[in-house]
Amino acid sequence: MFSENLRYLRKQAQHSQEYLAKQLNYKSFTTIQKWEDGTSKPSYAVIAKIASIYNVSVNDIMEKDLTIQIPTVPILGTVRGGEPIFAQQQIQGYEPVEPQETNNGEYFYLEVVGDSMKDDRILPGDILYVRKQNTLNNGEIGIVLVDDEATVKRVYFKNNTLILQPSNDNYQPLVFDEQQLQQHQVQILGKVIHNKIRY
Repeated sequence: MFSENLRYLRKQAQHSQEYLAKQLNYKSFTTIQKWEDGTSKPSYAVIAKIASIYNVSVNDIMEKDLTIQIPTVPILGTVRGGEPIFAQQQIQGYEPVEPQETNNGEYFYLEVVGDSMKDDRILPGDILYVRKQNTLNNGEIGIVLVDDEATVKRVYFKNNTLILQPSNDNYQPLVFDEQQLQQHQVQILGKVIHNKIRY
């Protein structure tokens, strides 16, 4: 595992074997070559230095397959669990996800502000994993854009009325009849798949 990881990390960083040898105070790149083809292995102290160079842990470089790419999904800003908040689209970072979680669609994370969905265990600071889609089934939790503001609510359709239902008795539902739907730009942005708790 170490030899494959070393080769992978070195190439990812676009380092030559000669460059790495110099960083480790070796005169020749042949030592690196032997480590990468598995015919020899460096001491623990040298492995620790290599791990530091490539910003990984010693455990990871020795035991994990670092060549497997872990997909990441962007955190696109914040969404109000309460009254709607302006939908910020700046990418605030990336969150790793399991490969199977990125199948069949486009996904993003949003950070929760407010507590109107607390009874569904969606609390401030959590990040919601959202599949981008413009329809929802009755009762599903979704991200809804109201004019220029986004909110997270359970979505219900009753006759020609759209109801955005909070999961907190301290908040009133947002109700849009047919006339109000024409007055406001209301758009479903996505379905909440799960939320990642942040303590």
